[in-house]
Amino acid sequence: MNNQLNFLDSDNKKSDSNQLSQTSDVLKDKIRGALVCSAVGDALGWPTEFGRYPSIVHKRFGKNYLTDYIEWEKVIGGRFWGYREKIKEGSYSDDTQLTLAVARCINGYGEFDADKFAYSELPLWLSYERGGGKTIKTAARVIVPSKKEWLFNFYKRGEIDYRYAGANGAAMRVLPIALVNVNNEKRLYTDVFKNAIITHGHPRAILGAMIYASAINYLLKESKFNKENFYNYIREVIEISTSSLKENDWVYKWTQEWDRKAINGKFKEEFRKTRNESKEYLKGIKQLLSVDDKEYYYLTRAFDEYRGSGISTVFIAFYLFLEYLDNPKDGIFKAVNMLGSDTDTIASFVGGLCGAYYGLSVIHKNLINKLQDKDYILKIAEQLHNIITGESLINHLPIGYINRKETLMKILAWEIGLHEMFWEALSEGEQITHPALGKGKIIRKEIKKIQREGYVTKLIEVTFDCGQTCVFHSKVSDAGEVSESLSRDLVKNIVTL
Repeated sequence: MNNQLNFLDSDNKKSDSNQLSQTSDVLKDKIRGALVCSAVGDALGWPTEFGRYPSIVHKRFGKNYLTDYIEWEKVIGGRFWGYREKIKEGSYSDDTQLTLAVARCINGYGEFDADKFAYSELPLWLSYERGGGKTIKTAARVIVPSKKEWLFNFYKRGEIDYRYAGANGAAMRVLPIALVNVNNEKRLYTDVFKNAIITHGHPRAILGAMIYASAINYLLKESKFNKENFYNYIREVIEISTSSLKENDWVYKWTQEWDRKAINGKFKEEFRKTRNESKEYLKGIKQLLSVDDKEYYYLTRAFDEYRGSGISTVFIAFYLFLEYLDNPKDGIFKAVNMLGSDTDTIASFVGGLCGAYYGLSVIHKNLINKLQDKDYILKIAEQLHNIITGESLINHLPIGYINRKETLMKILAWEIGLHEMFWEALSEGEQITHPALGKGKIIRKEIKKIQREGYVTKLIEVTFDCGQTCVFHSKVSDAGEVSESLSRDLVKNIVTL
């Protein structure tokens, strides 16, 4: 079996780290800092994500360079299904939404529950997603009617092919796994790999997530940063981060399935190419640091075909973290304002790195206080810290079997309630219960016209007792038909399971 997985092997051996152990209070502050600053970067960078020129940004926001939250309007749903929605200042996008979803799938032992994420959190996210990419939304939709387990969520819809999904959607949600495994490197790599392949199959997405998670892990334990040590550590991660996975039989099964219908090359070959690509990007940081930020963006092709690459965006975040090491907030602002790139995700990565090293004080209190669901994000940080210290083991059980049929029925009940009962029977101020988020209160109900004739979008904004705020959306025809509802697929799978 090990010989069959030799694509994960490396001749290099990881050197002992000189990192210093942190006290519990320092570690807690770093965990809080990483989660909050990541969300701050996401919220700051979301408005500029689709602006390619300063003149466009100035026209839309009245500023050439954003360093604070703004209230803005976004067309949601595309050209024919789109409607205009006012985005409140400090609102975060799908990057933070999915990060919080992953955090809810970590049990009291620090284990990531892939079943819970794949079969519950991911499909439920579709009805409240904000800014979600086509790849993740496709992965979430495909898994609902599928009878296969998440390990084999190999989808192909139109131009979207799982095996070649190499964007940063896996890396952008992996932060909680990186934080909770500060003292468990082997589980870190295993759980990051599991998390990534639920939605993305290309090595760019997988290795990008593993490299970013490793950097967070490193910075949590570092008290006196040295750039050369960081370079060496990332180089070693590129070489051997996957070597511990070769003993897992499920990894072999997954790669066998990957290779079965591969077109351009086997997974082993694609992985080696991505590893070499990562080495070149790391070398480029050393060569271009302090030269011109844009030059590194050009090197990684972050303005064109690799705009959202899982490798490119992670290494740009490393570059900005290192370039602005002494002025970390400037590194976040630079990511936010580098128009034409994936501003929100890169800024989120930079924020996570800065917070993991400096702690919560790295960002201005005003940005923290105005951040959407700030208290909930801090509560998640507290929970992750308690898991690390062993304070969360009471009433927590190891991950077990999830009843897929039961889970599907809960999602179906939510879908029916959202599209029918909640809209007709419940008013603002009344209570609802969500399968993943628990009890909440409706604070806004609104109907918006969309471009497609004969349809409207119905919106329900809910504040949940847990602390998260969500805007649920559904497109409904004049005849009451709901577009993009999961109900039909849910019913089919429930009947046949």
